[in-house]
Amino acid sequence: MRKRRLHWFWRAAIAVAAGAIYGTVMCSWYSDYTLALFTRIHDALAILPDALRLAAADALSVWLGTCLLAVVTYGVLTRHFGPLPEIRCRQCSAILRDIAEPACPECGERI
Repeated sequence: MRKRRLHWFWRAAIAVAAGAIYGTVMCSWYSDYTLALFTRIHDALAILPDALRLAAADALSVWLGTCLLAVVTYGVLTRHFGPLPEIRCRQCSAILRDIAEPACPECGERI
């Protein structure tokens, strides 16, 4: 049974969609952890004016999780559905893909 593969574009599209869904949910509903993270970021940005500090802390608390989730999703998809390693000939390093006989088509080495 061949391992299923996904093109990098589809892995990236799924990862961005997962991050967007997470970001949408977090924008509409804050958990206690997100509010605690929001206040920590807000306190860390004390050098900014109040309005800008609130906007930056809000954006960082949501977008940090969104980007992290997208990267982790892409990594998991790549690990499970990424490209297969190519098998090469021991003697001439030719790529052995879709061969009919158990021999290298370039040099004739038995596999």
